[in-house]
Amino acid sequence: MLKIKDCLILLLIACSFSAFSQNATDADIAKQFYDTGQYDKAYTLYKTLYQSKNGSDIYYQAYLNVLIKLKQYPEAEKIILKKAKENPKTLFDLGQLYHEKGDLAAADKVFENIIQKMEPNQFAIADVANSFYAINNYDYAIKTFIEGRKIIKEDYAFVFELINLYRFKKMKDALTYESLKILDQQPELLAMVKSNLSRTYENDEDYEVLRSLLLKKIQKDAQNTTLIDLLAWQYIQQKQFDLALIQYIALDRRTEGNGSKVFSLAGILEENGAFETANKAYNYLIDKGNKSPYYIASRVANLKNKGKQLLTGNYTSEQISDVVIGYETLLKEYGSNTQTVFAIRELANLKAYYQNDLNGGQKLLEDVLSFPSLNPLTLASVKLELANIYIINNERWEAALLYGQIEKSLSNEPIAQEAKFKNAKLSFYNGDFTWAKAQLDVLKASTSQLIANDALDLSLLLQENLAFDSTGNALKMYAKADLYRFTNMPDKALSVLDSLAILFPQTDLLDDVAMMKGEIFINKNNYTKAAEIFKLLITQFPYSIWIDDAYFKLATLEEEHLNDKISAQKHYEELIQKYPGSLYVIDARKRFRNLRGDAL
Repeated sequence: MLKIKDCLILLLIACSFSAFSQNATDADIAKQFYDTGQYDKAYTLYKTLYQSKNGSDIYYQAYLNVLIKLKQYPEAEKIILKKAKENPKTLFDLGQLYHEKGDLAAADKVFENIIQKMEPNQFAIADVANSFYAINNYDYAIKTFIEGRKIIKEDYAFVFELINLYRFKKMKDALTYESLKILDQQPELLAMVKSNLSRTYENDEDYEVLRSLLLKKIQKDAQNTTLIDLLAWQYIQQKQFDLALIQYIALDRRTEGNGSKVFSLAGILEENGAFETANKAYNYLIDKGNKSPYYIASRVANLKNKGKQLLTGNYTSEQISDVVIGYETLLKEYGSNTQTVFAIRELANLKAYYQNDLNGGQKLLEDVLSFPSLNPLTLASVKLELANIYIINNERWEAALLYGQIEKSLSNEPIAQEAKFKNAKLSFYNGDFTWAKAQLDVLKASTSQLIANDALDLSLLLQENLAFDSTGNALKMYAKADLYRFTNMPDKALSVLDSLAILFPQTDLLDDVAMMKGEIFINKNNYTKAAEIFKLLITQFPYSIWIDDAYFKLATLEEEHLNDKISAQKHYEELIQKYPGSLYVIDARKRFRNLRGDAL
């Protein structure tokens, strides 16, 4: 049996629990009213809760928020000032209240007073700045750190905090100045500085500010390799590649480096099409001598770079001979073996496609087939390249044989599907359209998206045209033109295509003819003519399977070669809107936003 004392205790506990439950319920209801915008109802409940015992501690912030929502500023100011007697941090709320009222002068006065009364230690200053940050007042957070530096007399204090705030606020000049300051103390943070600047800068003017500050600092400290590195990086961002190379070479010489930065720069130059400057970079590394760690790599990369330069179409026969001699010299020095297959392949390609020496290129690759212990994938690649030369050299049976060997030896590899597609294309060139289509229909399910798309396009072309032209004469002319294009005889290809359009004016191949002609003119660097043809295709064949290709190719020509950004933007937008299922949409959207000036 419970004693009277025990019963009283249980009764008190029950009453306390009931009161707590009621308060908890009122608080939940008040919060729900606030969250749903019913501020009048929330006000009534929060006022009662605030006035309850210890309520000013528990419900201060919620009550203040609802007062501000209802613009009851006098009452809000009253409870803030009362709270400030216990907790000076509440003055941040007072400044925010004045700001909410629109009394910016009063708000500034409160905030300035807070800053002036900061304790002279880093933790107290950081605490004040964080309080400003918490109320989204980033300008005063910045001011806090700057004034804090003066108070503790430490010019390099809070540098990371300020960099983050400047980057967030996109205060580019201040970010640049602070970034250079941090490098004075911690040069190992150069990569971080580059990352911050590249994510914040938006145009050449921003980089010019950096360049100006850097040149001034370098004049005072000419031996500072960190600043020289950053200056070279800045030149790269502005695509002033020659100036970047000068800086990196100077940096390499000054630090007696191994050439790693120059070699990395050369790769960047190649990617940006600055082939001549890349050649200078590689030549500098080669001139360092064969004891340099990048000597051999630079010789090889230099030859490959010159090969890429040829693909732009801007070359002379002397330049081709120069690259050929370079590879021949390399092979004489290191021999023809499994380690130099890459050089043999490049040399064969140059002889066959640029010096019209098909037999010379063919012989080089045929010799590779006899190398012992050659990697199976490398062997297949060599066979693929050799088969292509066989086709050009009118040895189509030999080409088909090699394609078949690749399919059989590496049946599960992507290169086998490529060989199968080329074999189907060879049947197409030979006029065996039925066999070609059967092979293409299998390849439509290829794991390689590129092969699958190419197979689908050619299969549809065969299907549509054979249905209306039982003789296939127009298709045979088209295949002949395609073969001429493949064998690097563009003028003959164009001549056949022009004849096809005249002889078969009603053929369904006319949009295919236009697409091929446009692509040929691109390869001939006649971008104006190519653009004219793509515009014609868009106008005359709006339902062609090539329509999205035409839009994308036209827009890229206008953007990259014809200096017509407005028209390029328009054509990207039309492609996105009219053909949302196109494979080009993702790239087109990115290019469109870039032209429009969106922050990517």
